Amino acid sequence: METKKIVVIEDDDSIQKVLRARLEKSGYQVAVASTGGDGLKAVRETRPHVIILDVMLPDANGFDVCQQIKEMDELFKVIIYTGKLEAVDARRARQVGADDFTVKTMDFKYLLESIAKLTA
Repeated sequence: METKKIVVIEDDDSIQKVLRARLEKSGYQVAVASTGGDGLKAVRETRPHVIILDVMLPDANGFDVCQQIKEMDELFKVIIYTGKLEAVDARRARQVGADDFTVKTMDFKYLLESIAKLTA
């Protein structure tokens, strides 16, 4: 069985490290990027099964990056992963083609369930 690939686009080093460790422990191959530009490059190079995308990046708005990813290939699965939960953000995530939307938390159950659902 093929190892599922995930690209994490997240500028916070500590969150990046925790996500990478948890995802690798769950059997995923993980690439990380700290900016929208580097994230787009990583997506092009690795063609991941799932992209976990922060909204607030130093060089870009995550919603714009999501739209660019979907323009690259609409089959890419994108989970918007944000520190703020507001209805307007969830609506915007859907508008730009995100496949799921979740809030940053130390409980990774929902994120892992979402990844499993998107890669099934």
